[in-house]
Amino acid sequence: MDVTVVGSLNVDTTVRVARHPAPGETVLGTGHFVDTGGKGANQAVAAARLGHQVAMIGMVGTDPAGDLLRRVLSADGVDTSAIGSADGPGSGMAVITVDSAGENTIVVDPAANSSLGVEHIERFESLLRASTVTLAQLEIPMDAVGVAARFAGGTFVLNPAPAALVH
Repeated sequence: MDVTVVGSLNVDTTVRVARHPAPGETVLGTGHFVDTGGKGANQAVAAARLGHQVAMIGMVGTDPAGDLLRRVLSADGVDTSAIGSADGPGSGMAVITVDSAGENTIVVDPAANSSLGVEHIERFESLLRASTVTLAQLEIPMDAVGVAARFAGGTFVLNPAPAALVH
């Protein structure tokens, strides 16, 4: 595998607004759409569209959103066989507003992404060791990122977003 991504998978709902609401305020949108996202899924799709062989290691819920995420990544040529299913929480989601100046606000509920544990990563050690590049981000648990970094056989790249406080 050229690239293995260890990261988040979300379904995003984006609403266009003239301006962002103040706390406690409701504003009307001027259109919306639903799409797949998550920093991990976005990295995987981008690398696949650039012609690389890409595998995704992540976690989705056992809901229609999880099925959608797998289908969309597969359609873009991403190997989804290392995406697990979390029994409890649904798939991750993000609610995004974009104002007329193009500025956005994003709220992410990691949901199943928070279930991506060390044990799941360990099952794919050989995949990580064989990959030329391993990509990760901080929308998944920090211990999962750490294990992925230790197993990375090639270059390990971390997108440190969203910013996390480490205690």
